[in-house]
Amino acid sequence: MISELAKVVSKWNEEGYIEGELLIEPEWYVLWEPDDLDEINNDYQLSKYAPEFTTFGGNGGGELLVVNAVGEVFYLPEIGMSPEVAIKIASSLCKFKEFMKK
Repeated sequence: MISELAKVVSKWNEEGYIEGELLIEPEWYVLWEPDDLDEINNDYQLSKYAPEFTTFGGNGGGELLVVNAVGEVFYLPEIGMSPEVAIKIASSLCKFKEFMKK
């Protein structure tokens, strides 16, 4: 999952999507470096606290942008992280990209 996600994030970075306004909650995005996704997911201990999710970015304000196994996009608070508090914001990464501004 992380290698596929890293490819998507890398492509978005090449297109100029690194950080910017998000037209939906949480209203801002910061994409992690594709090569750092494994380490960041381990540092946040997602496999322990929210095992069905993988992070690919954040909002710079304490919330992670995460994707589940079927590709739906959510945001998840860094503190109190658990699957129950994840808020779905897009049905796919492609749909999520439609909300991103450079």
